[in-house]
Amino acid sequence: MDVITLAKNGFLLRHDGKQETDPLCALGARVVLEQGYTLRSFVQMLAAYPLLTRLSPFAKDLAAGLSRWPAEGCMPPGIARLELSKVVEIIGHPAPPRLEIYHALRGVGTDGADIEVKPYPVETLLDLPVTLGQLKHVVFGDRMDEFRFQTVVNLFEFQEGIGWQLAFHGAPVECALRR
Repeated sequence: MDVITLAKNGFLLRHDGKQETDPLCALGARVVLEQGYTLRSFVQMLAAYPLLTRLSPFAKDLAAGLSRWPAEGCMPPGIARLELSKVVEIIGHPAPPRLEIYHALRGVGTDGADIEVKPYPVETLLDLPVTLGQLKHVVFGDRMDEFRFQTVVNLFEFQEGIGWQLAFHGAPVECALRR
């Protein structure tokens, strides 16, 4: 499997270190994240490769938001990093039994705790490091017997997984109701 490095400046780097100019050639490549890769890096990637924004109805808004958002310091207290994991879940109720495979973007607290980041506006998370988590295998909703495995994520899965998750985040800070 080909490898594509996602650079912290948003560029896609081939195995020889040269910048990939055609992101479609890299969609099936295994993702490796450069040291210092953040959510801002992800949004910069969307801005640098507009073709990628056509893969998700939410990606154009993310790329456009970059120019309006603060240039630095976007890290809420208590969250150490964001982790993208693949989840394979066997579901039996309600019938019929089914298998669901999806990606989850979660926060990892400074104490290692799992943190739901959906309530945070995207622009408040931009400078959090992004890491790739293990595949989680959940059988019939039993999180106690959850299995974890090393896994590979390709560029399409990475872009779609993060983009989809960010589409459900809180409203922009400007729209927040003040008490």
